[in-house]
Amino acid sequence: MKKNEGAVVARAAITIAALALLLPACSSFYLPQVDYGWPVESVLSVNENNTVTEGRYAISFNVAPLAQEEFENPQALKGKEIRLLRSTEGMYYVTGPRFKHVYVMVPNAGELKLHRKHEVSEHGLSRPALNQREPYVELIDGGNLRLLMTSDDILEEKDLRAEGRK
Repeated sequence: MKKNEGAVVARAAITIAALALLLPACSSFYLPQVDYGWPVESVLSVNENNTVTEGRYAISFNVAPLAQEEFENPQALKGKEIRLLRSTEGMYYVTGPRFKHVYVMVPNAGELKLHRKHEVSEHGLSRPALNQREPYVELIDGGNLRLLMTSDDILEEKDLRAEGRK
């Protein structure tokens, strides 16, 4: 009996030692250097339910709160288009014609949460376009406006020249 008890104890000790080595490895597993960025913006039409759907990247959301914030009317975007781009850091940039702002949204569990609201135009954008310009997101409005943004700041073109970038 004593011999069997020793074998059971030895097996238990080996199992505990193996688990002690494996469990920390599982809890610290991660994939580094993830680039979340989309190469080009998506131009999305707002449907009659006040939602937009981006099929390539599998995102869909209701724009009524965005319309309320920007235009003080939750129905203001029905039948209109918005511009959506995901940056390399995983933030969503949202704007559109007549917008005075670019909204930087962070993905959260089942929602997009406002991170920053960049004021970009006094009178509203006319033909906005969003582009990736690593490490920035570029906003162009026809030939009238060119801004480079991060999730926290706006660098105007004159600021970029001062930094030696273009």
